[in-house]
Parts: sequence; structure tokens; C-alpha cells
Amino acid sequence: MTSRHPSGFRFSDDFIKRWTNRLVIAIFAIGGIGIGLSAATEIDGSPDWLGTVAAIVLVGGVVGPLLAAAVLGGESIRRGGGLVGVLLVGGLGAGGAGQVIDRPWLTWCGAAAVALSVIGFWAMGCIAKVPMYIGLPWAHGDVVQRDDSAPKDLFGGDDPRLRPRRPRGGSASRGPRR
Repeated sequence: MTSRHPSGFRFSDDFIKRWTNRLVIAIFAIGGIGIGLSAATEIDGSPDWLGTVAAIVLVGGVVGPLLAAAVLGGESIRRGGGLVGVLLVGGLGAGGAGQVIDRPWLTWCGAAAVALSVIGFWAMGCIAKVPMYIGLPWAHGDVVQRDDSAPKDLFGGDDPRLRPRRPRGGSASRGPRR
């Protein structure tokens, strides 16, 4: 069963902010190490394998956190939604690889995977009632929070954690005991 945050996400705002910060820091830190290694290849007497290591660190420093962000983003909307994130990053990788090795079919497959993953993210977000914004101010004006009913768990059945909470009539509400 999936418990939903009031914004429609499965994860709390603190969890999402914490992991976003960690992944952005990881991209910059690992990317800086990769740039430093690539600069070290220009030094006379540097080993030949250093350029390969620098390229692997640079690519891994971007692709790894990007993949983690896409998986966590999908999982924050719906359990199992990380597969849509994997499809997104795989499509980006396939499209880029198709351009590098001059295989148009691979580029088109990557573009199709990216399009399917974007549609998948939008469908999951719409079902989960996650606030979405296209980024075009002229398209709909101000961002409007949805006023309709609270998000329902459409994938796991009745979840007691999604029911409205009512105050209990415990001893604290009755006053002191005599």
C-alpha cells in the first residue's frame, strides 16, 4: 500500500529536497574530479590510460546522479515508477550514442523512449494528482493548486493511512482523573 503526502508525492518534501541537494552536489563534485583528471592528461609524462579514466569519471558523474534522480522521481510518484525514470535515462543515452556512432535507428529509438517516458511521467503524475506546471506562463497564468479531493491510492487498495484523522477521546481530552 502506498501512503501519499498531501502534495501527491509518496515521499516527504524534506526527503525530496535532501536527495536533490545530494545529487546536485554529486554531479558537481564528480564532474570536477573528471575535469581535473582530464586536465592532468595534458601534463607531460602522464599515463595513456588517464584520459580513459577521466572520460569514465565525467560520464559516470553525470549519468549516475541523473539516473538516481530519475528513479527517485518516478518512485516518488508511484511505486515501480522508477522504471519510467530508467527508460528516460536509457533513451537519452541511446539517442546520444546513436549520434556518436552514426546509427540513426538508435537515435530514433532513444527519442521514442524519451517520449514514452515523458508521457509515462505525466500520466503517473496526473493519476497521483501531483501539481504539475509546464513552465509557460502565457499558457495558463499563475500556478494553481488543485482544490479537488485528496489523492487516492489507485494502485494498492484501501490504505488506512490515507483516511482523514479524527481526534481521539483519550484521557487528555476528559480532564484530570479523580
